Amino acid sequence: MTEVKTVSKIPVGAVALMGATIEAVISFIYGVISAIFILVGTANLNSLLPAGVNIGSGATLAITIIIFAIIGGFIGGYIITAIVALVYNWLAPRIGGVKLEFE
Repeated sequence: MTEVKTVSKIPVGAVALMGATIEAVISFIYGVISAIFILVGTANLNSLLPAGVNIGSGATLAITIIIFAIIGGFIGGYIITAIVALVYNWLAPRIGGVKLEFE
């Protein structure tokens, strides 16, 4: 027998924290991919420059990108998820919440 229940309100803080954590993980993956492209790009650029001119390995920029991607993803994910949760809590009583089916 299945039981249908309606989610009428969601806890903003808990949902925002979960959304922020998920976004931080996704941003970490994005940061690592970006860092790889930066490292490859700077290596290729160094090989094209004349002798005696060197722009470095790009490692500092790559690490900075990863760190800021994680921090930005967490903060942005928290804010966006909190706004979505607040809008849901405001709309659910007016138009009906999400119906979930439990066994």
